[in-house]
Amino acid sequence: MEAIVTIKEVGAYSERQYQRADGSTEYFKSRGIVMKHGGDEMYGEMTGEYASKQRDQQFYQGQGYVVKGFWKHRTWQDQQGQTRHENMLYITDIQTL
Repeated sequence: MEAIVTIKEVGAYSERQYQRADGSTEYFKSRGIVMKHGGDEMYGEMTGEYASKQRDQQFYQGQGYVVKGFWKHRTWQDQQGQTRHENMLYITDIQTL
């Protein structure tokens, strides 16, 4: 997916520690952005090394950007046993217009 967006909000860079299945320690790295595309508003997240590289990058509200990424769908059962769905945008590149 590629879209021209404007920035509404930018989250701080985050590293969350977790244990891998083999017992080693790993860090989940991320930075989220709320964007507007026409009348739509969406949340996207940079993850991994790309998020690390963008940790200090300044993104400006109202500025136009070209964002590239992919959508991922997740299904899970909530505490009441209902099936829930989530769509997530993973940002792979973002450049100023």
